[in-house]
Amino acid sequence: MTAAMVAPACGLGREELVMLAAAYSELLAAARASVAAAELGEADPLVYLREHLAEHGQLPPAGARPVRLLAQAAVPSTHRAGVA
Repeated sequence: MTAAMVAPACGLGREELVMLAAAYSELLAAARASVAAAELGEADPLVYLREHLAEHGQLPPAGARPVRLLAQAAVPSTHRAGVA
């Protein structure tokens, strides 16, 4: 399935879909770099992911519970900003 076929089906224009794919690629690269850094024993392997999230204003609030963050992603319609 091509971007030209997917874009109208999900209500996005082609440019929006390309931007979304680019953002996903950047996030995936940061996550992969963090995993590689951890495997190499780097002192702060999450630095790549942390910096990417900070650039987009997506760092979790202090004290956020991982399970809650995952649950919010699973049900985006009930996601409320700032809920930890």
